[in-house]
Amino acid sequence: MITVTSETSQEKIKIVEKEIILNGSPGDLKGYVQFVNKQKEVLRIKSLALVDKNKKRFSKKGADFIRVAIRLNPGEERLTAIDHELPSTTPPGTYENYMMLGKQMHKVKMIVQPTLDIEIYPNKFTFLNSAPGKKHTAVLTLTNTGNIPFQVPVLKHGALLDMDLLCRAFGIGFREKGVDGLMSTLDEVSKNIKTHLIDWISVSVDEFGQIVQPGDCLVLHVNFIIPKNANPKNDYDGSFRLWNKEISIVIKSHIEQNKTRGHGKAK
Repeated sequence: MITVTSETSQEKIKIVEKEIILNGSPGDLKGYVQFVNKQKEVLRIKSLALVDKNKKRFSKKGADFIRVAIRLNPGEERLTAIDHELPSTTPPGTYENYMMLGKQMHKVKMIVQPTLDIEIYPNKFTFLNSAPGKKHTAVLTLTNTGNIPFQVPVLKHGALLDMDLLCRAFGIGFREKGVDGLMSTLDEVSKNIKTHLIDWISVSVDEFGQIVQPGDCLVLHVNFIIPKNANPKNDYDGSFRLWNKEISIVIKSHIEQNKTRGHGKAK
C-alpha cells in the first residue's frame, strides 16, 4: 500500500477534473474530486498539497493542504467529497490556488461566501433588587467570528417573568374555582396571570451602531430598567436577544432591613 500525503507520493494519483471548485463559508468549503488509482497497489490518500501559481506552498499552516481520507484499490476510480477550512475571517470572494500532482497542475477555485456570526460572553447575568425603575447594567464581550463587519443593533425590550407566576396562578385557580369545573378554574388562572404579568423590561446598549470588524472584540454595556408595575418582593427571570444570541437574566429581590437595637425594635 502506498500512502499519499501533501509531502509525499502525490504523483501516484490522478484527478479527472482540470478545475476543482470548493464553495461555502470560510470554515466549511465543500466540493467533489474524481480520483483515479493507476497503480498496481492500494493507495491511501490522506492529504493533498496546495500551491500558488508559482508552485510555492502557502506559509499559513493548515491552509496549504486539503485533507482527504480514502483508499483506492488498483484501477479504482471514485468521486469523493472533500472539505477545506480557511481562517474564519477570510473575506468573501473567489480565490484561486493549485493542486500539483507530479507535473500536473489542477486549478482549485475557492468561492468564500459572506458569513455573519458573533459570539457573546458571558450570556447569563444575575442582579439584586427588583424594585420598579431600578437600572441594572450587564457588561459583556462581543466577538465578530464572521468574515464581514457586524454593526451593534439597537435593543428595545426583553421579556421578564415573575418566577412564581405560574405556580401562584394555578394554586389560586384550583383553590378558588376548583370545585366549579375546569373552565372556571382556567379562567381564574388566566385572570391571575394577567394581573401579575409585568410590562416589557426596557433594554438599551450604550455602544449601539458601532462597527465590529471580523476577528475584533467590543465590550458592550447593556442596560435594563425594571418595569413600573414590578413587585420589589418578587424574583424575576427572563431574556433578551442580541441579534441571534439569547442573553439570560435573573433579578433577585433584595430589600435592605433596618438595623435593630435592644429588644428588636427598629432604629
